[in-house]
Amino acid sequence: MVMLDDDIAAELDLAMMVRRDNVPGARTPDGILTRFVGTPFERLLSQINDKPDPASMEIGFRLLTLGEDTCQNINRGLELIAQKTRADSELHDFSIGDGSGGITFHCNSSPSELAKQKLGRHCERRKYALRAPCWFGLSLDPDIRLQLGVVLDFEWQQSDEMDAVTAGMPKSIPANSLKGLVRDAGTQKVGRNDRCPCGSGKKFKKCCLSR
Repeated sequence: MVMLDDDIAAELDLAMMVRRDNVPGARTPDGILTRFVGTPFERLLSQINDKPDPASMEIGFRLLTLGEDTCQNINRGLELIAQKTRADSELHDFSIGDGSGGITFHCNSSPSELAKQKLGRHCERRKYALRAPCWFGLSLDPDIRLQLGVVLDFEWQQSDEMDAVTAGMPKSIPANSLKGLVRDAGTQKVGRNDRCPCGSGKKFKKCCLSR
């Protein structure tokens, strides 16, 4: 149980009135979420928020439980896999998680049944390798638009078949694995006329080049 100060509770109440009753005001109180305004991570959350199905809501809640550093790393990871998929039209992904659960982000050129199957199999293997009770997956296009989601929520059970399939998969995802992914993003060369790696859809020279 958590006791919230009146000023925090008041801001949350106002934000909910804005969302539910269209009262003028800020939809999100100042804090971690407002620091991501205009970023791929914020756009992803907005898309999830617009989907009323329980699976999307569950994935959204999972993302909202993550710390700011992890969210920053996910934001850069999204930029990187989108940039790579735009460059070669291939599937690129990254995962974060541990024994309590995790999430995999896939970037595909276009949604398809095959892409859904690949994401499902990848999530199932990650979940099994880490013996996690749940695992989530999101498929995105190169502009970081949400294509589909996968939720695996069931107790871990030993399987000889899955043992064989995941034999070469690490039993845990190293804490620095995503940091390495983010470091690699800084080494990617972007041409002036290439699409900006921030995911805006604009040319680099007309977007983030000046930064």
